[in-house]
Amino acid sequence: MGALERLTKLDRVRLTIFALISLAAWLLASGAWSPEPYRRLGFVLDDWRQSHMLTATRDARIAVVDIDERSLDAIGPWPWPRAVLAQLAQNLFMQYHAHAVGLDILLPEAGQPDGDRALLALAHSHPLVFAQAFDLSGDAQAAHTGHVGGALAAAVDASRAPVAYGFVGNFFTDLDVCVGHVTPRADVDGVVRSIPPLVRYEGVDYPMFAWEMLHCRRAGQLPALSIEALPTDAHGLMRIPYHRAMQSFDVVPALEVLAGNAPPTLLADRDVLVGSSAVGLTDHIASPIDPWLPAVIVHAELLSHLLDGEAQGAFATPSQWLPIVWTACAIIVFALLFRLQRAPIALLALIVTTSLWLALVLCTRAAAADLTALPLVPAAVYMLIQAPIEWMSSQAAIRSFERRFSRYLPPTVVREIVRRHGLTAFKPERHQISVLFVDIEGFTRLAEQMLPERLVAMTEVILTRLTHCVYDTAGTLDKYIGDSLMAFWGAPLEQADHADRALDCARAMLRELDALNRGGDPLMDGQTIRMRIGVNSGSAVVGELGSTSRQSYTAIGDAINVASRLQDYAKVAETDLLVGQETARLVTRHALRAFGYATLRGRVAPELLYVLDKVESDAVH
Repeated sequence: MGALERLTKLDRVRLTIFALISLAAWLLASGAWSPEPYRRLGFVLDDWRQSHMLTATRDARIAVVDIDERSLDAIGPWPWPRAVLAQLAQNLFMQYHAHAVGLDILLPEAGQPDGDRALLALAHSHPLVFAQAFDLSGDAQAAHTGHVGGALAAAVDASRAPVAYGFVGNFFTDLDVCVGHVTPRADVDGVVRSIPPLVRYEGVDYPMFAWEMLHCRRAGQLPALSIEALPTDAHGLMRIPYHRAMQSFDVVPALEVLAGNAPPTLLADRDVLVGSSAVGLTDHIASPIDPWLPAVIVHAELLSHLLDGEAQGAFATPSQWLPIVWTACAIIVFALLFRLQRAPIALLALIVTTSLWLALVLCTRAAAADLTALPLVPAAVYMLIQAPIEWMSSQAAIRSFERRFSRYLPPTVVREIVRRHGLTAFKPERHQISVLFVDIEGFTRLAEQMLPERLVAMTEVILTRLTHCVYDTAGTLDKYIGDSLMAFWGAPLEQADHADRALDCARAMLRELDALNRGGDPLMDGQTIRMRIGVNSGSAVVGELGSTSRQSYTAIGDAINVASRLQDYAKVAETDLLVGQETARLVTRHALRAFGYATLRGRVAPELLYVLDKVESDAVH
């Protein structure tokens, strides 16, 4: 028989769930499979983290010049003449001494020649960065407007860079002008969470706008940290680090810069981004921190992140391994707990580990954004699939357990056993018990005198009453042996007074028999019935015992043999009840007297036997 064939049906289900969860986790972690619900859950978690980890600290290295509604009202509707843009940039460089100026404005068409020449002249003498956008939709018919520029001259590893099929470039073809792309990537829910640091178009690589600002203000020298050092996913996308809200950046209206009225402290010696918050220009995006965020703030966030990376000597890279290791450990631990039938502990562990992971996600940036939802996958599967299966299986097992052992114990006792010990309560174990054997005297003679049907009916009446006596004292009915009955106390529920309970039952049986003999039950057919009872106490192994094909709940041990011999010897002693010396030692509620020593059948040494005290015996009869 193979190992799988020896597993129970539930174990095979558990193994199947374990294998499927492991496979799903591997596919999700590798990016080979990313279903929509999983991605959306990851979005929710990362958005939750981003919104809760925003800092209110101002970034004094960056400023934003805003083409706002007031500026448009004063200067005129968009698009402004190129001469105005050139004047704006010139004021930022000459009057406010900006380190670099980035125009987050697309200028694909040529304007007035004087204005265009002024902008280009300024771009040759100062670190002025123009913007361009690429079409990453994969549409071969995508628009080609203006001219692309700003290609990286140095060789970089851009094997994962997304490929563009179209673009909106600039009005010039000057290769000496700094250009960076402003092509954030919106997810399926329309929220912008990532951007490609590099875009490949016709085999050439183009850097993003924020990185080009650093490159440009260093007069063409590469920034201290390569663009390849930026953390990207399998699609060449970098998560936009929304660390700051718009309020963390100093924002100056374009009108004030053109008029020369802007406070110098807000612009001097800073990298300045020029963009628009005006509603009419529609240069806004949906972001995790703001559903209507000016797009220029995205590039301010990226530039701030790059400056932080340069200052620290490395870009903060969230761990890819933490969520993977966490998930693997969770799968193994939960599977073992369910396999060991520790479902309550497993469910508690699910709640605790899930809460810890959510706290970790909320309070730190330790885990990669695209894997924040991974540890929740096994928790969800175990909670929504395996836990119900385990519950249904346990309920079925309990019902089967109760059906099996309702033959031995009252239903209330069976339920109490399940509550205390679970379904392993009837495994063979050693217990201190008291055993009772009772036999109808002269049954063979009655069988000769009565019709079999009446004998069966009479036996049923007698054994039913005797069984009630066992149940009334919370005893365990072991078996019927023809006209005999075996019961014991002290197992499976431990009972400190098991000896007294056994004698309680014996006395109740004698009362029931006396009532039957005096009651004139027609089934008794006028017969006077007498019983012989033997009670003994001692150590025994109690549990489901038998062969591999058939088992029953019973007790085995010398104490059982002695009780059976006592019941046999009661016929010789002509007494209704004989009690063993260990039972006599343990009882506290019954008065006994010594009957005498006797050597029981199959025994070597004589034993001291006891009977009920005469006073109690008289009360019984």
